[in-house]
Amino acid sequence: MTVRGHRTLLLAILFLAAPLMAQPQTTPDDRIRQLESRMDELARQMTELRQQIDQLKGSPAPADEQDLTKIDVATPPAQSQAQPQPSLTDVTTVNNVSNPGLSKVFNPDMSVVGNFLGKAGQPNPFEFGDDVRQPLRLEESELSFQAFVDPYAKAAFFLAVNQDGIEVEEGYAQFVTLPHDLTAKVGKFKAAFGKDNTWHAHVRPWVDQPLVIHNLFGDEGFSDHGISVSKAIGNPWNAFIEATGEVTNGNVDGIFERDSLNDLVYNGHLKFFRDLGEDSNIELGTSYARGTLGGAHNQFGGIDVTYRWKPLERGLYNSFVARLEAISNRRDDVDDRLNGFYASADYQLARRWFTGVRVDSSDRFADGAVPNDRGVSATLTFWPSEFSQIRGQLRRTRYGDARTVNELLLQLQFSIGAHGAHVF
Repeated sequence: MTVRGHRTLLLAILFLAAPLMAQPQTTPDDRIRQLESRMDELARQMTELRQQIDQLKGSPAPADEQDLTKIDVATPPAQSQAQPQPSLTDVTTVNNVSNPGLSKVFNPDMSVVGNFLGKAGQPNPFEFGDDVRQPLRLEESELSFQAFVDPYAKAAFFLAVNQDGIEVEEGYAQFVTLPHDLTAKVGKFKAAFGKDNTWHAHVRPWVDQPLVIHNLFGDEGFSDHGISVSKAIGNPWNAFIEATGEVTNGNVDGIFERDSLNDLVYNGHLKFFRDLGEDSNIELGTSYARGTLGGAHNQFGGIDVTYRWKPLERGLYNSFVARLEAISNRRDDVDDRLNGFYASADYQLARRWFTGVRVDSSDRFADGAVPNDRGVSATLTFWPSEFSQIRGQLRRTRYGDARTVNELLLQLQFSIGAHGAHVF
């Protein structure tokens, strides 16, 4: 290339680079300031748009989206109004549902308890037909429904399902906010007589009923339709004393039979409960019931004693309960009086293992005579969890002078759902 050609190429390069050289040079700080300016502008535009949207909705803009430069930091924020104290009207009921999602009116505590029994040994000489205990059978299933009705009452229904069908074992409303420390039950319920009669089958520490309960009250026990009122009594002995009075319909199979509308059953129970120390307590009770049967008065009297021991440090693994209950029955049309009792002791061997013994004695009517039945039992129970238990009971019973029967009873109980606590 000639000298003239080099000069021509240099002039072309200078001509093209002149515009770029004419632009001002930018530093990194200038670029950062430009980005910050653009971000501030975008933020201002977003705030304006949100304020316009809030104005269209009819609500003020949130505090965090307002112009912070217009807030007087010296002015304290406005105090919110004090929230009113909750009252009884705040309780969720059918007619007062503050939050339908929290209501239990349409979702009560429900559970099912199954009671599967097995038997091996000699037959009972007094069991006939459907009463004969089968070698293997789902003896009974209990369905329970429990919930508060309103701030003043709660309701409980217990249905017994067996081979004979479905029966309302208990169904009542319990009023828990009555004045003067009163509570009341209205409906069908187990009479407050002694201890065993108030228990459901799955609560007993044995597979069977004690002889005195079976002979005097029958398989279904003393339960009826009526009204029950209880009152806690203040005392200077640092104890819990409760008096219960009940009036029931007067028809209990094999126990009471009403001949007229005025032949009601009257039952009373007095309970005394006191702690003996940090790890033991005692409960004493006395009961009396009076009604009619066959046109004559039928009366029952009873006493019950319960001692409980549960050490604070080992309460999860060891405990002990001793019980004694005695009942006497007198009918005006019969000269003889029926007497009976049971005494039991149950000890917790380990966290899931329990064992116990029980001694029984009870009179009964039989063709004008009053034979005395006697028995002794031993139990061993394993609790895989709080929802199931496996129990074996070895029972030896002498029925009057008839015969002695040896039996091995096996039981599997299992439950699903939420089952409320029974009477303590």
